[in-house]
Amino acid sequence: MKKVLLFMISLWFLIPSVRAEEGNLLAPSAKSAILIEASTGQVLYEFNSHEKLAPASMTKMMSLLLIMEALDNGSLSLDTKITASKHASDMGGSQILLEEGEVMTVEDLLKGITIASGNELVVSIKQSLVSKDI
Repeated sequence: MKKVLLFMISLWFLIPSVRAEEGNLLAPSAKSAILIEASTGQVLYEFNSHEKLAPASMTKMMSLLLIMEALDNGSLSLDTKITASKHASDMGGSQILLEEGEVMTVEDLLKGITIASGNELVVSIKQSLVSKDI
């Protein structure tokens, strides 16, 4: 019995395709998932990773990277006040309902982007950076 159990456990860890057929175990509510080890590029886990889907919050992650670089190079600070434009307040999708003319610090906008995934917040910061020609 122990040998059979050991064999089954070995298969579980040695043959990733066996687990993949069972469905998405690590992110059950996701339409697709991929986990890659950064230093080697080895795919550790994937589920439906080749299906083309909308980028969703991936664009927010890239925007956050650009915002962090602007903070790092001093062209933006956490205390910088940003005024929401009409264009930003009219963004669809996930948002915190920022109104045109509303003023928030970059620190508060970053919290809204990372916690509430606010589209209009990203647009507000990006417009501020573009207007400074950064």
